[in-house]
Amino acid sequence: MNSKVISNAAAHWSSHQLAEILSHCFEGYLVPFTIDGETFASRFSAEDISFNDSKVWTHNGEPKALALITRRGQSCRLAAFAIRPELRGQGFGKLFMQELIDGARERGDRNFWLEVIVGNESGVSLYERMGFVRQQTLVGFDTTQSPQFTETGELQEIDPLVMAKKMMTDDSLNLPWLSAPETLYKLPGKAYVLNDIAYAMVATTPQHRLRMLYVDPLARGKGQAKKLLTLLRERFPGLYTATAIPEQLAPLYLSSGYRQDPITQYEMLLKL
Repeated sequence: MNSKVISNAAAHWSSHQLAEILSHCFEGYLVPFTIDGETFASRFSAEDISFNDSKVWTHNGEPKALALITRRGQSCRLAAFAIRPELRGQGFGKLFMQELIDGARERGDRNFWLEVIVGNESGVSLYERMGFVRQQTLVGFDTTQSPQFTETGELQEIDPLVMAKKMMTDDSLNLPWLSAPETLYKLPGKAYVLNDIAYAMVATTPQHRLRMLYVDPLARGKGQAKKLLTLLRERFPGLYTATAIPEQLAPLYLSSGYRQDPITQYEMLLKL
């Protein structure tokens, strides 16, 4: 079948079509996944998708696999990778990944990032064979029942770009792609500041999702992050996070009334 599988730039399809292809290719995956066109456009544009570098592989004109590539500077990331069940287990994963890696090298990229769900043994094995190395474990949280929110005026809404710019000047940050300031300010959402030192970004569609927490370096270790997390939990019932929180921050969230999601991810890196 190799000779009949054709590689195409994703730029030939619309966001709505790519959303359908992605959902179609994820059939039978470890974690069910579907996405609509509007959400696809909003999410992946914030992650800096490159439609020319992303790929759709077709067989007899029908999409059978999709890889979404996002890019910033000399770093790229595999934002999504899905293969139809009928092509799985035949070596196509390795073939397609090699094409993506070759493309990254040709562009002059130096770092190739991805995340993979813990428990997806075939995916982890594939990426490790291709040279990717685990960097850290990423976790997610949702909120347990919280008391009714009382407006105290402590949380002040600010422009998300203000928060992002502040984070960009902190050279100590080493954040996953989904939590990076370059992603945050492009999302539909709101940013808040507590005491002019603790910041939070909450995406507002389709549900309230806490995307990032940031505290000025000189104010860390003084309880500001915990207080901010508690206020957000009270203000936004059902608040949850993406599975993009470094595992070492879990005690902070758990002590603030959040509960950890059972799904975790490995962040992996290939140095090119």
